[in-house]
Amino acid sequence: MPANKTTTLISHLNELRKRLVVSAICFVAAMSVCLARSEFVIKHLVGKAKDFEFIYVAPAELLIAYIRIAIICGVVVAFPVIGFQTWQFIRPGLTRRERTAAAFVMTFGMALFLLGGVFAYEVVLPFTLKYFAGLNGGNFGDGQTIQAMVSIQNYLNFVVNTILTFGLVFEMPIVIILLTQLGILNPRLLRKNRKYVILAVFIIAAVITPPDVTSQILIAVPMLVLFEISTWISSVMFRRKLALREAS
Repeated sequence: MPANKTTTLISHLNELRKRLVVSAICFVAAMSVCLARSEFVIKHLVGKAKDFEFIYVAPAELLIAYIRIAIICGVVVAFPVIGFQTWQFIRPGLTRRERTAAAFVMTFGMALFLLGGVFAYEVVLPFTLKYFAGLNGGNFGDGQTIQAMVSIQNYLNFVVNTILTFGLVFEMPIVIILLTQLGILNPRLLRKNRKYVILAVFIIAAVITPPDVTSQILIAVPMLVLFEISTWISSVMFRRKLALREAS
């Protein structure tokens, strides 16, 4: 390997190491702060399920729950710094057009993920928890009842998975933008298959929500709005690609 290429590789590795060290330090610091406040966070999460009583079934389960919440919150708090360090590392190797596209995708994608998480936490969770609470304490006669004994670990898993699921669902416009840019999708194909998308959205809404119409519509409508926004963005990008192709 030529000396200049070796020097370039070593400089890139040193730059990567510096970025990783800064990101790791920021994450550890954020996680430490969040660990000190994890009891407050868990108390707030438990407050969302006022109709449930929680237990822990293993000696270390509650401690593990605190640590897991601290890790998740640490990632969220440190993400702006981690994202900035990642951007600073890849930025020199991109063209001006690629920088603009990458900055748009990263910023828009992060905003959509946060929007999906907030929607799940503020809208979806209250509906689903209220429905599940209505199933508790069933009386089957002869003094036989079913009482809920909800593990705090299982509850936190449910909350985190719900937030992550909707965060990823709200990334639909980003996925469609990338597929359009790669030439795999085009607006004509999206419009042609709109009826199948609507059917799929309502099936997904029925699977991830309780079996009541209100919850399903509440989940399906934002997903359909995201699809229409994605179709519009895909149309704009597709026309721009055709214009550039004709100009060349």
